[in-house]
Amino acid sequence: MTADRALCLLLRLDALVVLCAAPCALLPVPWMDFVHDRWLGLGPFPDSPIARYMARSLSLVYALHGATVLAVTLNWDRYRPLAPVLAWLHIVFGLGMLAVDLDARVPWYWAATEGPGIATYGAVLLLLYRRANRAR
Repeated sequence: MTADRALCLLLRLDALVVLCAAPCALLPVPWMDFVHDRWLGLGPFPDSPIARYMARSLSLVYALHGATVLAVTLNWDRYRPLAPVLAWLHIVFGLGMLAVDLDARVPWYWAATEGPGIATYGAVLLLLYRRANRAR
């Protein structure tokens, strides 16, 4: 498999994973509470308008990101130049999420994996893009 093909497939996989957030925008509050409290151990989910708004709108933003990245991969020849932009955005976003996670005092395993994982993914995208360009 070429680096260019791997890059496209990796972006498509990312798109499909974050598109899974779309149905979460419709989760009933008791389900959100179950995940928040019993599954993640973060205590009862705050039943307030801002908590509902943030949870649902964040799910929609993730889905929007997934749809955008999927569109890039479906017309790869045309939108391939966006790959390094997406890579750098993931790196910056990952570092930002690490700062947010540390400030929010989420469990250590969450902070250790979310932001650094996203940033590492961005670095892999960037490396694949550079390798694919050398092969062209």
